[in-house]
Amino acid sequence: MSTPSANTLDTSHVLRDDRFEGQGGSNHEDRQKLHTKGWQVVSIPDNIETAGGKTFVRLTDNRHSTAIINLYPPGKRDEMHCHPGFEHLFYVVQGELHIYGINEGEDIVLHPGELVHINASYYYQLANESDELTVLYQVETKPAKPPKLTRYSYRGKDSLDAETLENG
Repeated sequence: MSTPSANTLDTSHVLRDDRFEGQGGSNHEDRQKLHTKGWQVVSIPDNIETAGGKTFVRLTDNRHSTAIINLYPPGKRDEMHCHPGFEHLFYVVQGELHIYGINEGEDIVLHPGELVHINASYYYQLANESDELTVLYQVETKPAKPPKLTRYSYRGKDSLDAETLENG
C-alpha cells in the first residue's frame, strides 16, 4: 500500500469545519435547470464550464443529502480527513482520482465510470496525481443531528476517534 508522505498531513493540528470553508456559494438553486417541491434538475457539464475557478460547486442542498461537483486540477491533494456522521459517494466523471485511506488495502486509483462510497466518519484523502483535470460528482448524506464538527483532520493512530464527534 502506498502511503501519502507526512507533509501532506502537516495541517492535521488545525481543526477545520467545512460549514465555514469553500462551500461553493449559497446560490446552488441558481445553477439548477428545474426546482420543484420534489425535484432538482442540474446539468453537470454546464456547471463544470461555469465553475469560474472554484473547485467545489454545490448543485443541490436538501435535508438529508447534498450533490456537489469537485474539480481537482493536476496536483490538487486533500489532507487526510473525515466528516463525522456524513457518508460520501465520489463518482469519477473525467480524469482519475487517487484515494488513500489509513488502513491496509485502502489505496486505489479510480477512472471515469468508477465510484467509491465512504462510510460515515471514515478517514480518506483524495488526490489528482495526473496531468489532467479530474471531475467528480459527489453525494454526501447528512446526519439526523448535526455533529460537533463537519470535518476532522487525521492526527495519527492515537487521534480522537471521529465517531465521538458525531451527534454532539
